[in-house]
Amino acid sequence: MAVETITVGAGQLTIGAEDALTNFSSQTTSVKLVPDVDQDDPIKVLSGESVAGDRTESFTLEGSILQDFGSADAKTEWLFTHRGETHAFEFVPNTAKGKKITGSLVVEAVEIGGDVGTKPTSDFEFTVIGEPVIEAIAG
Repeated sequence: MAVETITVGAGQLTIGAEDALTNFSSQTTSVKLVPDVDQDDPIKVLSGESVAGDRTESFTLEGSILQDFGSADAKTEWLFTHRGETHAFEFVPNTAKGKKITGSLVVEAVEIGGDVGTKPTSDFEFTVIGEPVIEAIAG
């Protein structure tokens, strides 16, 4: 059996509706969809059996971007301006693989600034609303 792998990039990350799309692809140095699963303990009953505990699942979109504060169409400033808002997103880890992840997320502001003489990056973590969808790229 052959080993299958993926290299992240060339890909795409966009946030916003089609008529107001913001493309973060050129500023993003890391992106990942992160699941979080909570499983409650089983509940024991008198008969000796048990009932499965509740399971909850949530997702975040996490990564890092190069800061561009003060640039025309700065992504750092877009995140600051739209913090707390819910927007559609589309994440394509590798265009050649033909798959994308879509959904809605809550935008949060990121750090601005850093060490003198460096090209600062900012980490982001956006809560995904509901369940993201994996689908084929149209084309």
